[in-house]
Amino acid sequence: MAKASEKPTFTEASNALEDTLNRLKSGNTPLEESLELFEQGVAHLKVCQSLLNGAKGKVEALVKTLGDDGQFVTEAFDEDA
Repeated sequence: MAKASEKPTFTEASNALEDTLNRLKSGNTPLEESLELFEQGVAHLKVCQSLLNGAKGKVEALVKTLGDDGQFVTEAFDEDA
């Protein structure tokens, strides 16, 4: 996993969330530890959501130009579409 000063990657955060959920689902965790795991899970989920929102903003659709050169241009991702 990423160092404390580095933001984890989506894969790291997603894997950590999955591990946390599996530990919670095991049913063998004391209440206090379950609450800590729940808080960690929420933190991992927030990281995943933040990274997905950032990626969504960067998505560009390739649109073929109407010109004769047949080149592609990029167009900002339309969130309302």
